[in-house]
Parts: sequence; C-alpha cells; structure tokens
Amino acid sequence: MDETAEQLKAWSETKRLCGLTDAHIQMARELRMKPKLLPSLAGSSPTTVIQHIETLYLGRFKKPRPDAVVPLRKLLQEAEAREQMKKRETRRARRRADQLAADAARAALTSIQRLYGG
Repeated sequence: MDETAEQLKAWSETKRLCGLTDAHIQMARELRMKPKLLPSLAGSSPTTVIQHIETLYLGRFKKPRPDAVVPLRKLLQEAEAREQMKKRETRRARRRADQLAADAARAALTSIQRLYGG
C-alpha cells in the first residue's frame, strides 16, 4: 500500500485519538478502514475500537495479528521520502524539457540565419 504522507498523517492522528498500537493501525489499514471514521466508533471507550478491529481482522484474514508489523512512523518517513523523490524527478524532467526546447529554438534560429545570410 503506497499511501501518501497526508493519508498516513490521518492514521497517526487516529492512532493518537483512539489509543491504538501500530499493529491495530496496520490491521485497520489492511481492512481498508477509513481513519477519520474510527474515532466515532470509540464512543466512550477505545477498547471497543480495538475489539472491533481485531474481530474484523480475525474474520477476514483468519489470524489474530499481522505477521510483521511496520511502525507507522517508518511508513510516514518512507512516504515523505517518496514524495520528495517524485518532486525532484519532476523538476529534472521540466529542466530537461526546457533545455530541449531551448536547443531546438537555437537550431531553428541558426538554420534561419544560414538561409537568409544573417
């Protein structure tokens, strides 16, 4: 799941509001739950959210927990790094396109000058 840093920040906020662990957040993400809706499930007790996630996860994946839990902080850092890399690549591509356009303009101007003896 390649989520954006913004989406992962929403999960981080849900984690804080509901008192969830990284394992519970990962289970909820694998279940494709929406981070902004989980606090409304909490009601008066965060344990209801935890139980709800665990019950759904067990029912769908037939196991109580994910095999390997990746900390949300690490995922957020990786997403931010991916986004920065994408921005750098976009800037490089724009510079290359600008350079190619400038080279083409120079070549056209040179050919016109040769043609008309400029």
